[in-house]
Amino acid sequence: MHEAFPSMIELKNVDAIKSGCRLFNNFSWRIGPGEHWVICGNNGCGKTTLLEIISGAVHIPKGEVHFSFIEGSSWDERYAERRRKIHYIPAHAIQSFLSETQGLYYQQRYYGIGDEMVHLVRDMLGENVSALHSFNIPESLSIQHLLDLDITKLSNGQLKKVLLLRVLLAEPPQFLLLDYPFEGLDTDSRKDLCDFIDFIATELGIQVIIVDHYHQLPRVINRRLTLNNFDIVSEELYSASKPNETTQPSTHITTPPLASGMPVIDIRNLRIQYRDHVVLDNFSWIVNQGERWALIGRNGMGKTTLFSMIFADHPLAYSQEIYLFGRRRGTGESIWDIKRRIAYMGPELVSYLAPKSIGLSARDYIRSVNRKMDENSLNLLVAHFNAQDFVDKPVRVLSSGQLQIMLIMNCFLTQKELLLLDEPFQFLDARQRESLNSYLHTHLKGETTLILITHYAEDLTEWTNHTKVVG
Repeated sequence: MHEAFPSMIELKNVDAIKSGCRLFNNFSWRIGPGEHWVICGNNGCGKTTLLEIISGAVHIPKGEVHFSFIEGSSWDERYAERRRKIHYIPAHAIQSFLSETQGLYYQQRYYGIGDEMVHLVRDMLGENVSALHSFNIPESLSIQHLLDLDITKLSNGQLKKVLLLRVLLAEPPQFLLLDYPFEGLDTDSRKDLCDFIDFIATELGIQVIIVDHYHQLPRVINRRLTLNNFDIVSEELYSASKPNETTQPSTHITTPPLASGMPVIDIRNLRIQYRDHVVLDNFSWIVNQGERWALIGRNGMGKTTLFSMIFADHPLAYSQEIYLFGRRRGTGESIWDIKRRIAYMGPELVSYLAPKSIGLSARDYIRSVNRKMDENSLNLLVAHFNAQDFVDKPVRVLSSGQLQIMLIMNCFLTQKELLLLDEPFQFLDARQRESLNSYLHTHLKGETTLILITHYAEDLTEWTNHTKVVG
């Protein structure tokens, strides 16, 4: 076991300002040697901002943050040391390297054009990639098979693994800050990541701080901080022997079986391949009107790619035998003809928000992508999701959960024939999960077709009566 230098971080009377908005006020908190924390609380309470304060990403006009393991004599030396010894991996991991790879756009992962601009996983890990074998990585967490893929071809879960390993290959830090690390991961990958975090904490002496709502956590986590409105509700000892019961999802209400109508989607012998990497092969699937489906499978098996084929984003859709609403793709309909009949919501929409969008308020962002929207419909959604407190704030200051609610409201603004929801419950606290469930129960019409991507059994129980395994 690695003998780490005892590490302590202390925040004293800290104020924090993010994009002009004052958040924490006179905030104090201490992280002692050997302490590994999970930070909990409702959406928008300050969990992510607290990680950003520790990492130095948020301006502090008042107060101080003291690190026992940073000894530089000048500001520049202390700043450089802080960057080496504290690593922060954000919830929307893809944004952390968008700045490194210029010119990326939402559909980049599906095209070959412009691939010379995109790094391979091997390039992202740098010259230390050969040292991967020195870590005791569980086989199912291994990324050897991903090394020669473009970064834009990775699933959200795969990308999180790559970013975590990049941190360790560069220089194992003193503190590792993980914002919602388990969102987007399948069940086995969540367990593997728990085991891997336990390994690096015990063997490499790294202290861990995790933001999470209700997942099973690594065994090393021994403290829990609960926040509300940028203030501390409680600090307590924590045992990871059972899930974080204070914020578990609510109980489900079984959806009654629905009668099937005419085929809405008919996919025949689909094959998707990038270079030598085959994502899907000989894949066939029929979805009838009014059915409730779940796409399930491990990370990287092609679930989100299937959504892109349906939602008119993937160029290969035109060379494959794919029928939507009874008509084969590429027989004269425009992309916009298809999109008018389909509502899509997924995590990639956050990752690829245009720079001009993040300066808008959440309300104005929704208006900008729904130019003929009914204002009253938006107001009803804002009321249902209790979004009054953040809907008029800039997108760039919203929490992950608030961003998720913004995209959900945008998706539900108009009634569509086909609803594609890619992990819609991720980042949501228990209250907002229940708000989403109740909205669907109230507003989802019997003739509307629903397809859900999820890694959670409770979502399958509540919302689907058909499952399709991908991979």
